[in-house]
Amino acid sequence: MTSDTAFSSVDETNVHPTTRHFDVAPLEDDEDHPMMLSSSNSIDDQQSPSTKTNVETLDDKSLSKLYDDWLELDAELRLFEPKHKEYVGKLDEVESLKAKYRMEYDKYKKKLDQIQNDIKELKKTYSKKGIEVLLNIIPEYELYRQLIFFCEKKEC
Repeated sequence: MTSDTAFSSVDETNVHPTTRHFDVAPLEDDEDHPMMLSSSNSIDDQQSPSTKTNVETLDDKSLSKLYDDWLELDAELRLFEPKHKEYVGKLDEVESLKAKYRMEYDKYKKKLDQIQNDIKELKKTYSKKGIEVLLNIIPEYELYRQLIFFCEKKEC
């Protein structure tokens, strides 16, 4: 695993800016922190040969710790990636089920609303017919009541 880090500086002999690139590469014989820096300078059109310097000789413990932290984070992210893919897959599945059942629900809701409207119309129709029936029954009832009243007085 390599990383390209660039540091810019001004060369004292020339007025041209100098850029140094450091590549981080693992060493095979260092068991604790396998890391190695190789640097290269570039001045506009010139390039100097690259030199390799061991991080431990630079006595830069913070760089070593930073690299270890980065490796740890990389390992954690590699473990997290399949879980995240599974989560996204299940989330997509839930969303598709949600859309499917929403369409079915809307269809049933529409049917239910239509049935409720039909019931209201039938109630209106039957309530009008019921009034007509009552109006037809009331005169008969009045006649019956009058007959009962008349019969009570005359003892039919």
